[in-house]
Amino acid sequence: MDHARLARANLNLLVTLDVLLEVGSVTRAAERLGVTVSAVSHSLRALRETFDDPLLVRGRGGLTPTPRALALVGPLRTGLVTLDQALADDPRFDPATSTREIRLATTDYVAIVLSPSLIPALRRVAPRMSVSVHSVEENEVEGRLERGELDAAIFPSFRDLGVLKRRKLFDDGFACLVREDHPEVGKRLTLARYVALGHALISPQGRGPTFVDRALAERGLSRHVALRIQSFAAAPLVVASSDLVLTAPMRLARAFARHGGLRVLPPPLPLDRFPNYLYWHERFDHDPAHVWLREQIASAASQLPST
Repeated sequence: MDHARLARANLNLLVTLDVLLEVGSVTRAAERLGVTVSAVSHSLRALRETFDDPLLVRGRGGLTPTPRALALVGPLRTGLVTLDQALADDPRFDPATSTREIRLATTDYVAIVLSPSLIPALRRVAPRMSVSVHSVEENEVEGRLERGELDAAIFPSFRDLGVLKRRKLFDDGFACLVREDHPEVGKRLTLARYVALGHALISPQGRGPTFVDRALAERGLSRHVALRIQSFAAAPLVVASSDLVLTAPMRLARAFARHGGLRVLPPPLPLDRFPNYLYWHERFDHDPAHVWLREQIASAASQLPST
């Protein structure tokens, strides 16, 4: 560590750079920092001199980071988060008085399933805390957890954990959803009828074959996907007003069927169950607030009915 170089550094400039890299706008950065636009502009000029690089240049959607600035994003955020924790007035964590924002990355499926038990529990023991749920690409999760931009993530198994730690929360299976008065579906859904119907497909990534298509292909069958949609929440609403069939996680299907207009049926072919895991970065493994949060999430998951 070069203490002399650190002594010459202006921490306020680094905080400003961190915000600029996040919001991509001098005006929004000024609002976030509670300073004037001209103060942020002055800081940006000083940063450009310090790093001998433009750092942020004008683009169609706002300020665009240069390659030098992009290389700073991860180390800068990690360092500032660590410093913020070290400078906290009281390192002890008290959920009853904390005003912390909990930042979770997950799908709307998990949010729909877990929120009814998680949010009331948090409101009882941490009434001043808030929760924000973020939709994040799988390949961004590890970096954002490491930088402290997210506190935890809930997803099925990742192919590469890296330095992330995980804890199993719950298993789920699959069910089929059709509208309650579907003219072509009786008390059960046969494989022949299933293949003949038009399908709604939930595809968060928006592309590629699914486990259902592979299971059908093993039997020499295929289906017609009439609607491909990224949102778990929107798909059942479309099915409720159409003749499409949707194959979805069992817990999600039951949640929507409880509100009427939909019927839950077992799939006409075997589909494997899948686990959902809670992920966090090893940097925060022993952080009191993170430990508390993970226990709250695990407790909420343990209250889910079996499928």
